[in-house]
Amino acid sequence: MRVIILHFLDTQSKNNSSLVKALSDGAARGGHVVDVVDGNRPTDALRLTPYEYVVVLSPSFGLFKGKIPGRVTEVLSSCGNLTGKKGAAFVTKSLFSAPSANQVLMKAMEKEGMVINDFNIIENSEQATEAGSRLG
Repeated sequence: MRVIILHFLDTQSKNNSSLVKALSDGAARGGHVVDVVDGNRPTDALRLTPYEYVVVLSPSFGLFKGKIPGRVTEVLSSCGNLTGKKGAAFVTKSLFSAPSANQVLMKAMEKEGMVINDFNIIENSEQATEAGSRLG
């Protein structure tokens, strides 16, 4: 299956870059063809329609009320028709807001017509690898 991992993490951080790599490696071990795209960079020409599965990995922030970067909804709305496309919503661990941030991310993806069949809070590379291996 052709999978895209669209992340919105600051990969200057060693921890964040290892999460993205572990998620990608886990998906590749599952037999998927994986492309990784940094959603923080210009994505004007990005189209998600050729992919069978879309994974969105976002940071979570906010003390209690979970939030995701506004860039997430901006990119999802500009990347072509996503209606009926399967996807997964993952957020990084934060103090208290990660569960509600995950729901905000799922709602943003569902608003574009995606069907979310996996979601989780990712704390470390081991969890990212495991999440990547069960995609599909």
